[in-house]
Amino acid sequence: MRRGRLSLAGISLAFLVTIFPATAAEIDHQQEYEACMALTRERPEEAYSSGLAWYKQGGGIPARHCLAVALLQLHQYDEAAARLERLATDLGTARTALLGGILMQAGQAWYLAGRPDKAFNLQSKLLDLAPGDPDLWVDRAVTLMELEKYDAALADLDEAIGRNPDLAEAHIYRAVTLRQLDRLEDAAREVDIVLELAPFNPDALLERGILRQYQGDLGGARGDWLQVIKLAPNSRAAS
Repeated sequence: MRRGRLSLAGISLAFLVTIFPATAAEIDHQQEYEACMALTRERPEEAYSSGLAWYKQGGGIPARHCLAVALLQLHQYDEAAARLERLATDLGTARTALLGGILMQAGQAWYLAGRPDKAFNLQSKLLDLAPGDPDLWVDRAVTLMELEKYDAALADLDEAIGRNPDLAEAHIYRAVTLRQLDRLEDAAREVDIVLELAPFNPDALLERGILRQYQGDLGGARGDWLQVIKLAPNSRAAS
């Protein structure tokens, strides 16, 4: 089960103020950035063209960020990841909050590009900056699962849950990891936790169906999967 969430956070106005030269004052860079990032969500090809034109007019790092996010949305993961990683390097460590967002996106892009090794390196660097963010532990856990390092993934998920016990996504991935370790009863308990928090969570129902199939309850598995299709027909779980 690949992690579908992507962080598309923008760069703050405070950052824009510090980075643009006075000679570019005739361009409203805040407006350009907000418009470009909005386009990445709806029309990424147009966002790329707009971002490129803006970059040629002095858009600098914010324009480069929008270009990379547009490529990410266009599923050009390798190129997007490489650009985001270069951007993080160019930012340096002075702007920690912004650097964290870029590193998160770069790590997710490398993961989607099929390079979990690169994703792991960036996610580890990011956790050194912000160890208190449970979502970051989940991100690295998913990468470790892709690398088939399930014990290490379980440790990261324990960290995430320790920081936010109600983080349903962490419990779902913990269930998947426990299943891979043949700890089916423990995996089922994790699914039950999620379904107590959100009774119709499609990922939890999908996983419960898989566990029921493993245990020979084919009717129960089929029931769970049909419920997923009924409740969330367009979800990745239904697929």
